[in-house]
Amino acid sequence: MTKVKPDIRAITRLVPPSGNLVQGQSELPINPDLAKYAAEIIAASQNHYGGSEGNKDLRKAVAEKLKKYNGVEVDVEASPFQLLITSGGSGALVGIAQAYLTGKSALVFEPYYPYHRIILEGFGAKTETFSLDSNLTFEKDALLARCKELKDRTEFPLKAIIVCTPANPSGKVMTQTELEAIADVAKELDLLVISDEVYEHYVYGENPHIPIVTLPEMWDRTITVNSFSKSWNISGWRLGYAYGKGELIAPVNKAVNFIYVCPATPLQAALSRVLMAEDDYYDKLRDKFEGNRHFVGEALTDLGFKIYDSGSSFYLWARIPEQFDDALKFNEMLMEKAGVGATPGSAFADTDDWDAYMRICIAREDSLLEGAMAKIKSVLG
Repeated sequence: MTKVKPDIRAITRLVPPSGNLVQGQSELPINPDLAKYAAEIIAASQNHYGGSEGNKDLRKAVAEKLKKYNGVEVDVEASPFQLLITSGGSGALVGIAQAYLTGKSALVFEPYYPYHRIILEGFGAKTETFSLDSNLTFEKDALLARCKELKDRTEFPLKAIIVCTPANPSGKVMTQTELEAIADVAKELDLLVISDEVYEHYVYGENPHIPIVTLPEMWDRTITVNSFSKSWNISGWRLGYAYGKGELIAPVNKAVNFIYVCPATPLQAALSRVLMAEDDYYDKLRDKFEGNRHFVGEALTDLGFKIYDSGSSFYLWARIPEQFDDALKFNEMLMEKAGVGATPGSAFADTDDWDAYMRICIAREDSLLEGAMAKIKSVLG
């Protein structure tokens, strides 16, 4: 029997804004300069079609960002294009699915981001899971065996491994050893790697964010996907990017060209002006979220939650208090009695292993987080 999963957007609609720790978006204010530039550009009637590859100034700014923060050199003048601006990170995944995965399968690590599955299966692909252990780690030999099994089958043979680090939902930052294991498997079995790095700027722990494309021989088989939605508080703008070897990116560009034509042109132009304007922008972002993590983590720990030390701070991944074992029912109770909701772990898994866990989004104003913690304490304290 197919497991019925919680609907994240449906849960979001059931909880008041003052208690919404559900949906994975930043609800912090927009950068005022970014808002100002967008208004000016739209008012100047710069609102027409652009190239499917994206605004050239924004592409240059992203290339500068990749060099500074990721140690990746991307040539924005290369043909075919090595870098695309996309309609959100989801738009990049849509293009990859259409270009590479119809009739094929991709492996995701459970607990996984549901849209990795939804998007791929919407384009005729299949998503297979590889379960992490209770510490959210894995053995290389087990991964290789699972991938060989899927690669050798006739229907929906394995084409790609999806790496999400820091991970949605758990926040897990993959170590260099783990990334090297994935890279070795991909090279041995000639697999594509799709690296989702949307949460890279929320890493605080001893394990730094390492783009898997920087490992030896991985430029030739990796497409990296990222987004401005979270780090710039503009999820509704739908702007992201994808980069990699030009021969890998060209089919993606061809796909997005007919799926959504181009990303929003005035919004790209506005973002290009601010993306690299502040040297300490991402430092301040990380510090803000690390403060949120400390506050919410300590409050929930005092109430009996066990917080996973993920190494990043956009989400908290937590085992609910020991007297409860079903996060779906626990969440319903919190919504009813406290007006606060998060996302049950079963939304991110095919197995029952994560039914007692929750994903808690802490990308909120301090006052909202303080109020939500007080409300939960009124029920559990």
